[in-house]
Amino acid sequence: GEVVETIRQKRSRPHPRTLVGEGKVQEIALRVQTLGATLVAFDRSLSPAQIRNLEAHVGVRVVDRTELILDIFAQRAKSGAGKLQVELAQLEYQLPRLTGRGQAMSRLGGGIGTRGPGETKLETERRAIQKRIGRLQKEVTGLQEHRARLRQRRQQNSVPSVAIIGYTNAGKSTLLNRLTDADVYAADQLFATLDPTTRKIQIADDDSCDVKSLVLTDTVGFIQDLPPALMDAFRATLEEVTEADALIHVVDASHSAWKDHIHSVMGLLGQMPIAPGPILLVFNKLDEASTDALELAKDEYPQAVFISAANNLGLDTLKQKVLQLVDYAVAS
Repeated sequence: GEVVETIRQKRSRPHPRTLVGEGKVQEIALRVQTLGATLVAFDRSLSPAQIRNLEAHVGVRVVDRTELILDIFAQRAKSGAGKLQVELAQLEYQLPRLTGRGQAMSRLGGGIGTRGPGETKLETERRAIQKRIGRLQKEVTGLQEHRARLRQRRQQNSVPSVAIIGYTNAGKSTLLNRLTDADVYAADQLFATLDPTTRKIQIADDDSCDVKSLVLTDTVGFIQDLPPALMDAFRATLEEVTEADALIHVVDASHSAWKDHIHSVMGLLGQMPIAPGPILLVFNKLDEASTDALELAKDEYPQAVFISAANNLGLDTLKQKVLQLVDYAVAS
């Protein structure tokens, strides 16, 4: 999609029918006609009624933040587990939004096999979706149990686990590839990775010269105001974060909003049912970051590690810090 215009509005409270004010709705409708836009995307969640009211006014399809994120997830999902979790999130999003489809949801004629005087298409579709959601939730539970067994096996073998977390597009997959010679898909795009990938790594301790083994897990990227449907559908993936002995929190130092990204990730970690282990903050893309941004980051986070995963800078220091972090996590 090509963004042809961005419109903002500050309001003391959202309008219950259209989110933005009446005048702003008219302005959006006029700009849609003038620019020939075919889609309007809102950067926050909308209720089903708000979407219907807005579409009636602007004359083109309206999507909210959640639907846009789900659409990106659907494009990125490659594995069976990823597709399963995305479909579950999409169905949970669609279920309350089935009403208001006009003639498409008119009543069917009564007769054998229908309930009472005639069942609506809406009720039929809603029941079909509810059944599908039930099946998918069972499959996600099975996915959780499978991953739990894998984690239990690693714990029995006394192999510490470290999860790589961070805001989407911070460079987590690139870091995993560099540290473990993995071949995980990495690209400069949102949510390039949806499935957790676990790889074993051996690191030699500079002080004792002992070689220690641990496993690194790449996880799905976080984002500000992660929709609840995604939190629920990706619970099997997010458990990799809560079950890890320690976390590497990767931050894109070149992004102008890196402070907000840190707060968003820490806020999502605070919503986890189990408190995660100790966290090592790692600022990535130092070769692309401005000098001022790096100085500010070093002042605010003196214990952080600064690297460039793409250019192999600072990774030896990172490995030693990870060993110290794991030793601390296991000892505590």
